[in-house]
Amino acid sequence: MHLYCTYFDHRFLARGVAMIRSLRRVDPGCRIVVLCLTPDGERGLARETGIEAIRLADFERDHPDLLAIKDTRSLRDYYFTLSGCLVAAMLRRAAPDGIVTYVDADLFFYSSPAPLFEAMAGASVGLVGHRHHWWTKRLEKYGRLNVGWVSFRNDPVGWMAAHWWRERCIEWCYGYVDGERFADQKYLDGMIAAFPRVVEIAHPGANLGPWNICRHSVAASTDGRFVVDGGHPLIFFHYSGLTRLDADLYLCSNVSYLGPFTPTVRRRLYAPYLGELERIRRELGLPDEVEPDERGEPRLRRRLMAPVLRLAGRLAGHYVTPA
Repeated sequence: MHLYCTYFDHRFLARGVAMIRSLRRVDPGCRIVVLCLTPDGERGLARETGIEAIRLADFERDHPDLLAIKDTRSLRDYYFTLSGCLVAAMLRRAAPDGIVTYVDADLFFYSSPAPLFEAMAGASVGLVGHRHHWWTKRLEKYGRLNVGWVSFRNDPVGWMAAHWWRERCIEWCYGYVDGERFADQKYLDGMIAAFPRVVEIAHPGANLGPWNICRHSVAASTDGRFVVDGGHPLIFFHYSGLTRLDADLYLCSNVSYLGPFTPTVRRRLYAPYLGELERIRRELGLPDEVEPDERGEPRLRRRLMAPVLRLAGRLAGHYVTPA
């Protein structure tokens, strides 16, 4: 039985619920633990079966060193700090040699993650890369590896690596580049050098997203599944950087990465996923308001650039209507 953990607040409740439901469809026997960052998020998860919800206040009580640094960081940076702390805590619950996997709330699963665990055979830590294409190579300063999927085996090396990540995040975890550090993510690059039996999972169907879509082809098979690069199942897509403008319109982040919107990507991936988000919003009675993007409240420069980015997105066709 695989153990997955994640966290999100009420702003990303629809995305988190969509991720959880898709994961349970492809891995029915899994355990899912959600660290609820706000009371509204916790209430929204009350009707979801087969998950365990942990209140942030309870988690902080059990981890006083985490609580001690809370007031020194912005809300976004504090959330970044939680990743390593949550994984290290969940390893205590895992069976010997069992695997704990942290997953981002904006993933959506299309087929079994079994190939990812098979790639970890004999390894203690499994990481996935961004697999940047040439235009996004400049973004490797934020980390060559992506924090959207991070797996740790409950063995001595996995335990040490997870707690090393936890300690580094407690020590420093901010949303800007500082040498070899960026938030919780760039520590993963150092993890490969610091520990043995850490593997980078190279499956093309894992962590497909707007920053690497240029490197891959995606086709819909006759049975409704998706095939990447002609022969690999799409395991999960990372729907990063979505901005909900209203119930009938989302702005996607592909334009900032020069990621293409083929008919398959637009109509078969994005539109149904956004439709799922809207159905979940109605089911949970979420307010009809514009959501912030994953980076939180925009800074002044981003606010000033917003009209330009929206115009560029419209010209590039990167607005999508939910199906």
